[in-house]
Amino acid sequence: MFSIERNTEYKIVTALLTTSDRLPEFEIDLKNIIISFQIYENIDRPYLTADFLLVDRNNILQDFDFQGGEKLTIEFQQVEELSTGNTISKDFLIRTVEDVVRADETTDSIQLHCVEYHTLTSSLQNISRSYKGRPTNIITSILGEYLDKTAAVIGQDLIDDLKVIVPNLSPLQAAMWINKRTLSDLGLPFYLYSTMGTDNLVLRDLGDMLGEQPINERTPFIYAPSLSTSGMSTQKFYNIMDFKITKTEDLLSIINEGLVGATYDFYDTTTAVPMKVKFDVEDVFKELSYENILGGDNERFVYAPDYKYNNVKFSQYETKSVTQLSSSGAYRNGLNNYKSYQDEETSGNHRKKVVAESLKSFLTKSPIQITVKGREFITGDNNYTLGRLIRVLFLDTLSTSENKELRFDTKKSGDYLVYAARHTFDLSDVKTQLFCGRLGSLSGDFVLWARFTTAIKTDGL
Repeated sequence: MFSIERNTEYKIVTALLTTSDRLPEFEIDLKNIIISFQIYENIDRPYLTADFLLVDRNNILQDFDFQGGEKLTIEFQQVEELSTGNTISKDFLIRTVEDVVRADETTDSIQLHCVEYHTLTSSLQNISRSYKGRPTNIITSILGEYLDKTAAVIGQDLIDDLKVIVPNLSPLQAAMWINKRTLSDLGLPFYLYSTMGTDNLVLRDLGDMLGEQPINERTPFIYAPSLSTSGMSTQKFYNIMDFKITKTEDLLSIINEGLVGATYDFYDTTTAVPMKVKFDVEDVFKELSYENILGGDNERFVYAPDYKYNNVKFSQYETKSVTQLSSSGAYRNGLNNYKSYQDEETSGNHRKKVVAESLKSFLTKSPIQITVKGREFITGDNNYTLGRLIRVLFLDTLSTSENKELRFDTKKSGDYLVYAARHTFDLSDVKTQLFCGRLGSLSGDFVLWARFTTAIKTDGL
């Protein structure tokens, strides 16, 4: 078979293509004809997606007869992990043949789009039954029973007496539906997602994510190309190869969603009496600041409370009036009382549902995309991307080597939460694009002092 010559930062151990039971004895290893591939992670998805580019000189497309249900199992290692045995192994479903291009008379270039294989397992099943207990327990039960997947639960959910009837959904749809109702004690949302570095799924609350220290606190990412060989002290940094900031600070859209200032009425159909909630996002950020989970000095965050119109703060305007049927008493019998899907007993707990939606929007209000070397993200021993905090630094425009003082741009710099990642494996190396958001900023007096005569130390990550 035609083989691709490789001298890369990673090694493909195997890339086995099978057709499940359609042709049970037919399988082929594609590792020698994969030109490049990309794997995508997203904090809003309980599965990975991937794209593979192949060179076909052996009639694979013809002989294998792709029908859209094939399984591709890829196992790869970062070359520095060959001695440790840490590998990453993922099962993908070939969802579509995206493109076939005839490069010459005997060579086809094939692009395959894939999703993680348990999405097929989920799509072939339907749930219509009741569950009760904590939302996190219900989710882990569904994933284990129907998909044979475990979920690492990180964080404590607010509700312990929920009862639901899953309304004819696939297992993944059911898990995501219940996850919308899963909140922490502070009203922060939970995210259910799949990562490249671990086999299990992760179910984690936003507060726990924001409360941890950045994984690169002592070796931050820095964008300072001119300081690669001269600059400052012995501090070690990881170099940002490229960055992109687009479509940021869209506060108007969040206002229009009723997630800055609004009034919510939650109706109990047994009493016809609403619980009224006056939502003010400024109060939410004050609470998070008090809990010390915004980063920096916990006083600069992505919503500026001093914005006013006609001398009234934005968050004090009732931009929307939302009415929701929340309680029906369906599972209250006087002995074993359970909450239905939207049921709550206090206006404070109803407010937490709005808090969760608001923070999801604000988390991606000030996004940044950085490109770094992928070495540290493909070790196969842990998750180093989704839900992790990373420290990113940019020099401000007045910071120069001549004045021997390096100051950082406190608007761009800070501790960011990774909510998506794209890992690109090509013939030479691995690059990772990290899509990041945040709720807080660095303090205004964050300054790094250094002598020009010493060298800044950078390393490709």
